[in-house]
Amino acid sequence: MPFQASRQPRHLRALLKRQQRRRQERLMVTACVLDILENNNDCEDVIGRVIGSKNVPRIRKSVDDMWSELGSCARRAYRMRLDTLKRLHSILEPFLKEEFDVKDRARGKTPNGEIPTILRLSAAIRFFAGGSIYDIMLSHGIGKQSVYNSAYGVVDAVNNCPSLDLNADGAKFPSHEEQKIIAAGFREKSGADFDKIILALDGMLVWTIQPTQKDCRRLKMGARVFHCYRKDKYGYLLLAGVDHKCRFRWIDIRHPSSTSDWVGWNSSEVGKELTEDEDSDLVLPDHTLAGDNAFVENMTMATPIPGTKLSTVEDAYNFYLSQIRITVERAFGILVHRWGILRRPLTFSILKVPAFLTCLIRLHNFCIDNGDSRHTPGQQRKDERNIRRTAARLRTSDKKTRQSAVFLDENGIPSALVGSGHHFRDCGGRRPILDRVKITPMRRMIQQVEDADLRRPTF
Repeated sequence: MPFQASRQPRHLRALLKRQQRRRQERLMVTACVLDILENNNDCEDVIGRVIGSKNVPRIRKSVDDMWSELGSCARRAYRMRLDTLKRLHSILEPFLKEEFDVKDRARGKTPNGEIPTILRLSAAIRFFAGGSIYDIMLSHGIGKQSVYNSAYGVVDAVNNCPSLDLNADGAKFPSHEEQKIIAAGFREKSGADFDKIILALDGMLVWTIQPTQKDCRRLKMGARVFHCYRKDKYGYLLLAGVDHKCRFRWIDIRHPSSTSDWVGWNSSEVGKELTEDEDSDLVLPDHTLAGDNAFVENMTMATPIPGTKLSTVEDAYNFYLSQIRITVERAFGILVHRWGILRRPLTFSILKVPAFLTCLIRLHNFCIDNGDSRHTPGQQRKDERNIRRTAARLRTSDKKTRQSAVFLDENGIPSALVGSGHHFRDCGGRRPILDRVKITPMRRMIQQVEDADLRRPTF
């Protein structure tokens, strides 16, 4: 009996038509390729890309012209001054030339001319600052892929440049001489004259999109570990230690965002050395880092005293320690405010996030070193005004209708925290408690507050 197509089901007929159309398209593409190969000898003088592709004419703009057109908005667009941008280019120029080493094209010439390294750096900085890729294409006269290539190339150039290392000689941690300078800087900011703090330590979530299955298979972990339950976001955990000028001096970007700060610190190279090796000389004797309650008090870590029923001395110690710890929060705020791309989820592969963030941190330090950052004063007098103003506002407001993360009592002392979340889901039990017989730098700081008869400022 002959085959009758009319009796076939409708979905099967549609499937056969699609298959036939795809075969025709493949035959047409094959015929075009064979025609190009046969006429290849006659196209040596053609300027452009592959025959048949469309070239978009573009006019490259100079950075000086763009800066003049932006006027007073240029500083906001680039997050740095023009002289700082040119100084950065002079430092990175050898590495940029190596990254963007343009070789002779196999077919024809570059239609719109080569892209100068200063223009690639300008496009990358605008991209880091949160600029739209389409606006960067129009303002710089380059293609969309060229913008991405410029950003990735600048990331590699910045991370390979020794002049932009976080510490002298590319060290993983500040040297003893640098620690003395940092401790002196923190002492100027401290109302309690704390002079033994070398870094302010804390963690921040770097927001990304949900990792792809391909990236998860390569990392040998699921996408769920990159999900932070407290903030309901995917990302990385950035652990960082900053100095008195809000410069990052130590960073660790190796853990997904579900990792607690305590686990991330204790599994880092520096954290292991300071926690497990009592004879380590990484930190100056009697000096310490300042962290929050996610960390544990030991011979190299000072933390706030937990609880709400504190003595006057303990509460005063917490207040004056917060004057130092707030520096790392300010550094995170400056970093995100300067590089606006961090305000939204990073949309590229999660495998590229650590290198990308390291580049932004290095550029952050470079801007501060070149005077391209706005510092806010941290004197005790300003802190007292802020406390009085906040406490007075909370006292006069209606507690039934106003929600606040921090409740202050009649003396301006925090009495409770709302929505603190679960910080230690991955700790696997109780964290280790230091033997109280040992006199830690933190205990010396508490004694220093008591001897000076200091109190939390009241309103």
